[in-house]
Amino acid sequence: MKTSYDEERPLVHVIEDNYDMRMEIKDEFKSDYRVIDSENGLVGFEKSIASIPDIIISDIQMPGINGIELCKLLKKDERTSHIPIVLITGYDDEKGQLISLKNGADDYVTKPFSFGILRARVNNLVKTRQLLLNKFLNESHQSQIKSGSVSSHDMLLKKAYEIIDQNISNSTFEANDFARAMGMSRAQTYRKIKVVTGLSVKEFIRITRLKKAAGLLLIGDHNISEIAYKVGFSSGAYFSSSFSHYFKISPTRYVILNKSK
Repeated sequence: MKTSYDEERPLVHVIEDNYDMRMEIKDEFKSDYRVIDSENGLVGFEKSIASIPDIIISDIQMPGINGIELCKLLKKDERTSHIPIVLITGYDDEKGQLISLKNGADDYVTKPFSFGILRARVNNLVKTRQLLLNKFLNESHQSQIKSGSVSSHDMLLKKAYEIIDQNISNSTFEANDFARAMGMSRAQTYRKIKVVTGLSVKEFIRITRLKKAAGLLLIGDHNISEIAYKVGFSSGAYFSSSFSHYFKISPTRYVILNKSK
């Protein structure tokens, strides 16, 4: 039976045509990660689109779609462009390693490799993703909208923020509407937003509304009830409780403390 711990563990996708090696890599990560696997690049691409893993480990030398081609496909597809990819390469020279990095790989290990090194590199990439999540949670709405970064993560979030911003006062705008505007299925949108922000789509929309409200409160052109409706809350009381829960302070106190700085 699945537990909340199981669902919260990062999802690793192992793509390797050699069955024994694939099973060894799965065994290495299954204690701390959820693990899915694919036996070739084509299946790996399709399964990555369907599952949106947190990280992908792929061999380079595979029949059909090899690891380099797979990496290119995944990085070009908006649904999977944010996913870190570690390539397992047989190239032990600098030229071969540069091929991996220039084609979108976030890291690589060279055969024969240490499972300890592979695990460390995967762990580091996952931790970097967590830092991005913390950055998202601590940034203001306006700084996220105006971000000039061109990373795949920020490009996705910028598009997401712009869509919500365009519908910010619409209290009926929800996950299905958001997914359609993003051009993805609801399941793909949920997984993509979850991977990048750690939030469900519903939570992401609600917190984005609250961050927008925080900015409007500091401008001071509207009272709290007016701002609640401007950011899509149909109830002033629900807005105040949601704001207090997220910012750990009431809207009124938020204004007083920030204006005194």
